[in-house]
Amino acid sequence: MSVVRVFTPSTEGELLSVVAMLGARNVPCFVRNAGVGSLFPGALPIESLNVRAIMVPEEREAEALALIEDFQKAPLEGDESTPPGQ
Repeated sequence: MSVVRVFTPSTEGELLSVVAMLGARNVPCFVRNAGVGSLFPGALPIESLNVRAIMVPEEREAEALALIEDFQKAPLEGDESTPPGQ
């Protein structure tokens, strides 16, 4: 099975949220550099060494990208730019 990168989170919250969302939708995922990437927060990001990336099976790439796009477009809870009740 071949895996492809679908998302490189910029925060721990993004990482956890996207992994949880993919898991809830039964999209298998793998976090490349999950352990090493968290050892030295704030360190100079080196793609192959410490940058974490969410990987999914190649055949689920389109589905994962669509879910991530929806996640990124969703307003934050308590976002004042969103009218109440929406």
